[in-house]
Amino acid sequence: MNKKNKNDILYPQCENGMYMYEYVEIGGIKQYIQIRGKDRSNPILLFVHGGPGGSMAGYAHIMQDLWEEHFTVVNWDQRNACKTYLANKDRAMEIAKTGTMEDYIGDIDEIIKYLHTIYDFEKIILLGFSWGSVIGSEYARKHPENVSCYIGVGQLINYVEGFHVVGKQVLERAKKQRNKKDIEKINKVFESIPDGNAMTDEFMKQIMIFSRIANKYLSENSRGLTWKEFLTSPLMDGKARKAMYTHHSLLTGTFKTLFEYDFRDDLNFPVPMYFITGEEDTSCPHSMLKEIVDDISAPKKELHIMKKAGHCCFFDRKEEFNELLKSITVC
Repeated sequence: MNKKNKNDILYPQCENGMYMYEYVEIGGIKQYIQIRGKDRSNPILLFVHGGPGGSMAGYAHIMQDLWEEHFTVVNWDQRNACKTYLANKDRAMEIAKTGTMEDYIGDIDEIIKYLHTIYDFEKIILLGFSWGSVIGSEYARKHPENVSCYIGVGQLINYVEGFHVVGKQVLERAKKQRNKKDIEKINKVFESIPDGNAMTDEFMKQIMIFSRIANKYLSENSRGLTWKEFLTSPLMDGKARKAMYTHHSLLTGTFKTLFEYDFRDDLNFPVPMYFITGEEDTSCPHSMLKEIVDDISAPKKELHIMKKAGHCCFFDRKEEFNELLKSITVC
């Protein structure tokens, strides 16, 4: 990609647009915040990425290009994720021990306070994706004064239980096809699930294997990102690309929070709650959400299941997702 094309993506020519790439003191450390939108008068949408440690700010030009027409989209690299990790590399092991729910709620709160220093707005739209839906939904519950509505994309209900739900579905299909190798691999995934609240090297390895098998049987329409899109992103330099995926040893506190979390512990929310999930999601199965959606108490609630879409439904069905996003955010 030549310099002109890169600059056109980084700083589009929009008279009233906002394109900022900042490091801000959040939670006692420098955290990377990226702001992109074609009209600063549009509502602010804070995207809380998944993983844990799965920054998506580097894919903004292909992930949220349609969103930027109607929203000012804020991406944030969480503790020890990508550019935030690089900015605090000398303190990485210290930061690894943090990551409680209170830590992340505090971070989101400080980000919103920072946004108030550069914008005139009342509330934000909060979108939590996968792991981000854990801390996003909890923030919406505890700080409704700052949130106009919450959107859970691939809403996580219970991390370990989700593996069992999807694993059983995959196992049934593998048995029907009499695929002994896949049956053995799936059983090995079950055996590797940790007893406690800490991620292990073996389970992380098995997650990668499980993802490929589950997608083969259950998620035919999930396109994912290509290597070309990863390597040519104008929003990342070489260092950021190498730091794109955070090793679990740098997220020990965060994984403890993830393993101990259950969305069903409190289903009372003081803000409108919207859920968008792919019909073929093999990471956060929509069946778990469907079972409890009637029990959720909120001023308004909607569940949207997108056909022919996987975990990253906003990639798989970009235009459809964008239209849905516009329709539900009139809140």
